[in-house]
Amino acid sequence: MKSRELFAVAVRIVGLVSLIYMLSGAWYIFNSGVLFFVRELIWLIVSLWLIRGAPQLVQFAYSGSE
Repeated sequence: MKSRELFAVAVRIVGLVSLIYMLSGAWYIFNSGVLFFVRELIWLIVSLWLIRGAPQLVQFAYSGSE
C-alpha cells in the first residue's frame, strides 16, 4: 500500500472516530441552543467529508506523487 493510500485510510478513520464521538454527545442537543446545533452540524459535515476520503485534503498532501 502506498503512502497516499495509507493517508487516505487514516483520514477516513479520523472521520469515523469523529462521527462516533459527535454522536455520543448528540443528546445534549435537546438541552442547548442554536449555537450548539450549528457546531454539531458543522462537525457532522466535516466528519462525513473525512469519511468520504477528503479528496481535496489527500490531493493537497500528495500533490507531487503519482
